[in-house]
Amino acid sequence: MITRALPDLIRIPVENFLARPAARQLVRYAIAGLCVSQFAALVYSAAVLWLGIHPLQANVVSTACGLVAGYCVHSRWSFAGGAEDAEHAKIARFLFTSFIAFLANMTWVWILVSNMRLSPLAPVPFMMFATPWISFLMNRHWVFRAS
Repeated sequence: MITRALPDLIRIPVENFLARPAARQLVRYAIAGLCVSQFAALVYSAAVLWLGIHPLQANVVSTACGLVAGYCVHSRWSFAGGAEDAEHAKIARFLFTSFIAFLANMTWVWILVSNMRLSPLAPVPFMMFATPWISFLMNRHWVFRAS
């Protein structure tokens, strides 16, 4: 009896959560972000291992590829159905938002590693959870303007 009721206890809150447009966008954003991150990591690895590119240069190439892939995926899937602005304006806002995310990650490193002298891994939780929230909110409400 209890095992039959358990799926309903889980299903109903999930259905209520996914009934909201922002929640569906957040799920799509998380899935797309994970895929784009994996793609950028693959580009970096291939550039370093197979093409013999210096790691710093490979990072620039992989970041550029990740930005392009991220914009394509987020504009056409994560935030599909947003306001119909000129494409060049959305791209400029997306690049600015990506720069803000980069600055946020640099801030976590500066505060936690440089100032507080913590482990170089200390900023990682902020990079994985705080920065994506900042990016999601900026993308939803400014870059792709929620409908």
